[in-house]
Amino acid sequence: MFSTITDAALIPSNSSQCKGKSPFEQLCQTITIQTLASDFSPEKLSSNIELVIFELSSFGDLFRLEPWLDSQRTYALVLWADECQHDVVIKALEAGADDYILNPESHSKLASLVLSRAVTRMRDARQSIQTYTELEQINLELMTSLDVLRQDQQAGRYVQQRMLPQTPWQHGGMTFEHTICPSLYLSGDVVDYLPIDTDRVLFYLADVSGHGASSAFITILLRVFIRRYVTRRLERGQLISTAQILTEVNQELLDTSLGKHLTIFIGVIDQRQHLLRYSNGAQFPTPILHSVDQTQFIGEKGLPVGLFADATYEEFELLLHPRYHLSLFSDGVFEVMKNNTLAEKESQLLSLAQQFAGDHAGLVQWFNQMGMKSSPDDVTMLTISDT
Repeated sequence: MFSTITDAALIPSNSSQCKGKSPFEQLCQTITIQTLASDFSPEKLSSNIELVIFELSSFGDLFRLEPWLDSQRTYALVLWADECQHDVVIKALEAGADDYILNPESHSKLASLVLSRAVTRMRDARQSIQTYTELEQINLELMTSLDVLRQDQQAGRYVQQRMLPQTPWQHGGMTFEHTICPSLYLSGDVVDYLPIDTDRVLFYLADVSGHGASSAFITILLRVFIRRYVTRRLERGQLISTAQILTEVNQELLDTSLGKHLTIFIGVIDQRQHLLRYSNGAQFPTPILHSVDQTQFIGEKGLPVGLFADATYEEFELLLHPRYHLSLFSDGVFEVMKNNTLAEKESQLLSLAQQFAGDHAGLVQWFNQMGMKSSPDDVTMLTISDT
């Protein structure tokens, strides 16, 4: 019964007449029971002791018992008394003893069960305390890591926000405005626009796969790469091709081996010729062009960027009528809209682009009312107006 108990100690009463083997020594031959002096101090007790059996024979023994009732003790404390001492036993149990045995020499099986269970409960309690302490330490380390991660995310968001272009921004008679509402601290969506010369502006809206820091880093890489491409082409007096940009970005992403790809709509508006040259790298929904006589989706479909090594992209041209409004969205807008089907959402998006043509703030307010700030996906809008 007690083969797993390391050691036990017996604290006899001051008035104990026990000589030789105690009832417990006769009862528990498989464990070592040390009989200690009645005034033995618990501070001197060996750390191996798992069980202390304390003999009670009078109310005076309660004073000796008190030092053994330390709440931090690592041993089970079981009382030994005669049946006539039940009042003393009750007081001792109220003070914090674990269990008791009356006349163990007459109830050996019951005594064995009581002692075994008392030790088991103490072991379980020690294990619970150890587990709790370990979990507290793990939780503390986790909270520290989360604080560091949160600070990193906040710093990353600040950098990402600072790299976005000014909004609103005007060039000639065109006005560019954008809004990015990330689902986390960092966004996998990005917009940018920059002048090529007095008549032409390059712009794009891109959506990187996934969320979080890795996707946000790709948006920064994309911005640096495209701006560097434009600068070099202008320095060499070469034409800027939106299709070539996507081809080179596609290879750049594949070379990183990060497993990231993106969708993107990129265009160059020539205000003097009223012309839009563009390429679509699987960006959906496609941009919406609103003019005096119609509102429509534009942009032929293409392949995602950074997914296929042999992907090719085309550049298309579209004549822009005076007083047009161009609206670009990331697919996160569909998470906000309450319609049931994709076709219904696309139809409503057309209506919104017409309703808020030239009113970027009104468009943002509408999506905010739909719960954009709590969306599970990044939501991005870019509007371009030529009035």
